[in-house]
Amino acid sequence: MSYIDELTALLRRSNCVKSGEFTLSSGRRSRIYIDLRSILSHPREFKKLISLCSQAIGEIEFEILAGVESSGIPLATALALENELPMIYVRREAKAHGLGKIVEGDFEPGRRVLVVDDVATTGSSLARAVEALRSAGLLVSDAFVVVDRREGAGEKLAALNVKLTPLATVDQILSRLNGGGSGC
Repeated sequence: MSYIDELTALLRRSNCVKSGEFTLSSGRRSRIYIDLRSILSHPREFKKLISLCSQAIGEIEFEILAGVESSGIPLATALALENELPMIYVRREAKAHGLGKIVEGDFEPGRRVLVVDDVATTGSSLARAVEALRSAGLLVSDAFVVVDRREGAGEKLAALNVKLTPLATVDQILSRLNGGGSGC
């Protein structure tokens, strides 16, 4: 069984692929929604997903994992625990109280960071995270997502000199779910 077949089976078992009419965070409309928040309610599937993700990021050079709020945080946390690496996270916006930080966690400037999120569509959330991390003095040249919808995220990140590595694309998953049609 290929890793994409395994991923598709995990997503199916944990009710992560939804059909209907959806508005994505980018504002775009889609008939398919990949809801990786659902996998958190399925510990065996989540554990297997983290194993697949760990294999996928094995060749990327980095020192710290950085989760993107909100769905990237549990993924980055689990990957950090699995790989015994430090983890930080990036808020959507700085807090209006406390320390007022946008990048949370303990880190030293100059460290190499891998940005982690669940699904990439246009790449806006990932790009904001990259900019925040760089403003905090961290080095970012790679981002990882479980699913790339292939709607511009790779290109947006490439313009920032960041390589996007997906575990799979939405088309690869959908082809296994419905015999070849993308449905998007």
